[in-house]
Amino acid sequence: MKKLFLSVAALLIASISFAQTQCVSLTQDSVQCKNVTKEGHLCHLHNPNYVKKEVVKAVVCCGVTKSNKPCKNKTKNPNGFCYLHQNQYKVLVSKRD
Repeated sequence: MKKLFLSVAALLIASISFAQTQCVSLTQDSVQCKNVTKEGHLCHLHNPNYVKKEVVKAVVCCGVTKSNKPCKNKTKNPNGFCYLHQNQYKVLVSKRD
């Protein structure tokens, strides 16, 4: 009995910690929206202030390998260098200054 009580208590605590609520808006068919939201009372479809995140495309790294060949890694970093060639970017910036 004690194990059952503890498992039920753990499930209740876990469900409360997520704190998700159902959207309060109505669909075009006048049925309550079934989307779940973490913030506020409206889902992303019904919230007029929702801003979609900008998608950043991956590009090929501008860095050069030790054998003087172009790097083939892809990066989403705005400076165009992958994680291995960040030091080359820092050298490039310091030469400009």
